[in-house]
Amino acid sequence: MALIKPGTGWDLVLLLIMVAASYYYIRKATRGEKLPDLRRIPAVDAIYEGVGRSIELNKPVHFAMGASGGQLYTTLVSMTLAGLAFLRYVAKLCARLGARLIVHMPYQAESIPLIEGVVREAYREEGKLEEFRREDLRYHGYGSLTWSQAIAASFAREGVGLNLEVGIFYSDCPISLEMAKIQGGMNIGGTGRWIMVYAFAMMCDYCFLGEEIYAGAAKVSDNPLMVSGIIVEEVGKFFTLILIAICLILAALGVNIETLLSF
Repeated sequence: MALIKPGTGWDLVLLLIMVAASYYYIRKATRGEKLPDLRRIPAVDAIYEGVGRSIELNKPVHFAMGASGGQLYTTLVSMTLAGLAFLRYVAKLCARLGARLIVHMPYQAESIPLIEGVVREAYREEGKLEEFRREDLRYHGYGSLTWSQAIAASFAREGVGLNLEVGIFYSDCPISLEMAKIQGGMNIGGTGRWIMVYAFAMMCDYCFLGEEIYAGAAKVSDNPLMVSGIIVEEVGKFFTLILIAICLILAALGVNIETLLSF
């Protein structure tokens, strides 16, 4: 049962709180003022360690957003944007430190120019555009099984130091994550699809649990607007938690909560 029923006055209250918080924090971000710090996420710190490990082992860094990770027109687009933020971050690290980066494209062909642009721009920002290798941006064709087999073959053929997988994942991730582990790679990843979080929790050295991919993406993006968006979401959560606490207390005192929440 929903805590806040659609069509009640609480809808308007929550909407006003979110609008006010959005205006306040986005205004701070655009003015360059300091925003509240997001908590430290170990999986974010581990990416730097994984890139360094790849250099020591003389093996490439692999990145994937999922076989379906290039969606630009569905409700899952937020995971695509989070994946792109991590791609930019790891591409800049690889360019700066000298690691080879192999990007496994999703099968949505419309996202290929966007992914290539992100990687190319990351190398340009680090002054290493001449080291950008377009042939290491690999499109494996349509279908999650084809995609998973192609990645597994790449791990076996070229080795893997770090395997970073963040984005939209279905049944494709257990195969790629397990193959990277078999080949001695370090797995870091996560998805916003809660039904597949189990695979990352079991097979990753460091994982992002659900919505942590959005907080992690905001941290690595250096984009104050993304950070402000995460903070606004937290404001909505705090309001809901406070409302739950108040309702529990009132229910213990014998107040009819259903009537209260239906005003």
